[in-house]
Amino acid sequence: MSLYPLRFSLLATAVLGVACSLHASDVVSVQPLTDRIVLVHFKDGEVKYHQRGQAWTEDKVVTDPLDVAAASLPASYRIESAEDPAYKNQLPPVGVGRKSKGAEFAGIRDSWADNRVVNHQPDHIKEHWLYLELPSPLLPGKTYVIKTGGLAKNGGVWTLAYDSAKTRSEAVHVNTLGYVPAAPEKFAYVYHWMGDQGSLTLADTDSRAFHLVDTRTGAKVFSGTLRFRKAHDNPETHQVKDSPPHGNFLKADVWECDFSAFARPGSYVVAVDGVGCSWPFRLDADVYREAFRPVARALYHNRSGIALTKPFTEFERAAPHHPKLTPGFAGKLFYTTVRFTEWGSEGGKAELLKAGGKGSLDAWGWYQDAGDWDSYYTHLRVAQEFLFVYEMGPRKFSDGELNIPESGNGVPDLLDEAAWLPRFCQRLRQELLAKGYGTGGIGLRVSGDAFGGDLKVLPDGRKVGQGSWEDVNREWAVSGEDPWSTYRYAGTAAHLAHALRIAGVKDPGGVDWEKEARESYAWAEKNTREGDENPKPTFNGSAVRLAEPRAYAAAALFRLTGETAYEQRFIADTGSIKPDALLSGEAAYGPWIYALGGGKGTADAATLARIRSAVLKTADEIVVTTPAKRALRWGGHFGMPMLVGQQTTPLVLEGAVGYTLTKQSDPEKARGYLTGLYTTGDYFLGTNALNQTWITGVGPRSPTHIFHIDAWYNGRGRYQEGLIPYSPWRKEKERGQGPWDLNWPNDTTYPAIDEWPGNERWFSNRCSPMGSEFTVHQNLGPAAAIYGFLCAESARGEPGTAGR
Repeated sequence: MSLYPLRFSLLATAVLGVACSLHASDVVSVQPLTDRIVLVHFKDGEVKYHQRGQAWTEDKVVTDPLDVAAASLPASYRIESAEDPAYKNQLPPVGVGRKSKGAEFAGIRDSWADNRVVNHQPDHIKEHWLYLELPSPLLPGKTYVIKTGGLAKNGGVWTLAYDSAKTRSEAVHVNTLGYVPAAPEKFAYVYHWMGDQGSLTLADTDSRAFHLVDTRTGAKVFSGTLRFRKAHDNPETHQVKDSPPHGNFLKADVWECDFSAFARPGSYVVAVDGVGCSWPFRLDADVYREAFRPVARALYHNRSGIALTKPFTEFERAAPHHPKLTPGFAGKLFYTTVRFTEWGSEGGKAELLKAGGKGSLDAWGWYQDAGDWDSYYTHLRVAQEFLFVYEMGPRKFSDGELNIPESGNGVPDLLDEAAWLPRFCQRLRQELLAKGYGTGGIGLRVSGDAFGGDLKVLPDGRKVGQGSWEDVNREWAVSGEDPWSTYRYAGTAAHLAHALRIAGVKDPGGVDWEKEARESYAWAEKNTREGDENPKPTFNGSAVRLAEPRAYAAAALFRLTGETAYEQRFIADTGSIKPDALLSGEAAYGPWIYALGGGKGTADAATLARIRSAVLKTADEIVVTTPAKRALRWGGHFGMPMLVGQQTTPLVLEGAVGYTLTKQSDPEKARGYLTGLYTTGDYFLGTNALNQTWITGVGPRSPTHIFHIDAWYNGRGRYQEGLIPYSPWRKEKERGQGPWDLNWPNDTTYPAIDEWPGNERWFSNRCSPMGSEFTVHQNLGPAAAIYGFLCAESARGEPGTAGR
């Protein structure tokens, strides 16, 4: 029997029957931060959220606020022990530190004044962390009683048995899922930001030992010494204002525990003398499967046009936005000739879209995001990155592992999910041709925003929440054929054809993807209008550049067919890329395909050398240079602002491409790339300041409230596994206008919001799209791709054996 349950948490037990305040917070946990600091965690209540068919403003807050003035006084606490002579007579702490923040928010909007919501009732609850500085250190193996008086209504006397090998400390950070035994470098970290007390400091760190402790036997199987890593003022981004004053996301001094030399599979904790231990974690060659599978399955849960049913999920719902399956949606989807770059806004203008209307469509099967149910040009990123990951590691993936409707068709499930959007594109293109609405291209924007909102309007005029499958009281437009969407689809179709060749299988739907790619490419080439070569707005903060999807399509078709006309187009579109260029976003996909090769075409030697150099230069920057600058060794663009998942999503596929290109030719360079990929995974799966994964339902601690409309109304009372929110997000203004505003929690923090480390600015504000939503292309797809790449190879996934 394990001495450490996989998800053990509190190591302090309430003694029942103690008098407490009628108006007080609840104690969540009492645990050591170190042997000299006890951390008491309070939570003020909960939000009872509205249900499907109710208004968003019908959320209710149940709260008993902590008396923070009393909680900040040493006289409010007593520590005693019958086993430690220093505490034979109960003593108060010698000092108390605090940090507090809003932790759940309601959609309440009582009134409006000074351009913001003004509420006359509680609209959020807070959590508080109180740091009790002890007059004498806790002794290993001794039990203590912590008295909190009337501060909490759920108790006032708490026992704490201190053993650094068994008692968890929030100061010890690990990848809470685990580590791959063969990972070149494996680290745990010791650090903590204590609010108004600043960074945790540790004495005698040069001689302070840490240990890997086997959770089954309690044995210390590896030991080492703490080593200082980075200071609290070390810059971790060019965006200094994201976490002022130094651009450090932790605002804490960091020490590392290096156990790279240990590789025995098993379940362990990292225990630090005089501190405490970590969450339990595994050393397992396939530990990343525990992250990959739920995030990849989250894409299935965000498919539009199909019903989610058992046995594929317990989170069942009807099919949304399918003209033939969704009751009331027949005839509501129409085609407009207006290209999405000319809609005038993200949702378009009704008069403009209707003026270009051709007629109704039966198309279905795009992806939904958390906060809307639309299709976007950028969503094809999911398919593209899944296809890259598959070709770089085909033996890692198998048929049946994701439990999706396509499972069992002889194709690895990763490829089935990668094919979801290309299949929508293929159906849409063929329907446009069949009905005479189009001439062979596609447009990837699908939206109903110009014709109404996401809420249901009742006969009395009230607006209430509804699921996507109920959204049938407005029209939806499919954007006109355009060369950007069509080139991107052409490239994805050719990429998919290549991946199916690697898998040794034919398309189970009978689609000739090479033919689709050729015809789509030819259409886009013929239908590029004057001015299309210039950047065009997408109305969501980005722009499309025709050369990028065209270079991707040309590279994919050259590899698939060997025809030099495609290569010449790729060379022309990438001629400005220098050997030391840094590639980002969609501009990287064509170069990646050209550098990876593996098809019929023989690449031009000079072009290949130039492109390969730029690809590796980018990989160096993303997963070698950036991790070296950051205390917790996570990669990404050093200048990326803190938004849309910068703190929650591993955006490092460049490193996977670099590793694949060099693992045979330059093993030492490849080792550096792989190291950066693993340490980046560590950050997003637990070494971060909150000791959590950023994946709902995964790990011992994960996000609990996010903006996801369908999940609010799924009838299960919880979110499905695998969702990854946008936030933490940079401060954009001092005060928010209302609960939908990502800056709404700013007023709830102590110390002030600018004092808070960027990595801790997570508020569980499910009312705010920017504060807690996700998208399939910015969060779910990239995360599933990286976690999938880091999975172990499996005999079931051997190319050419699928379906045997």
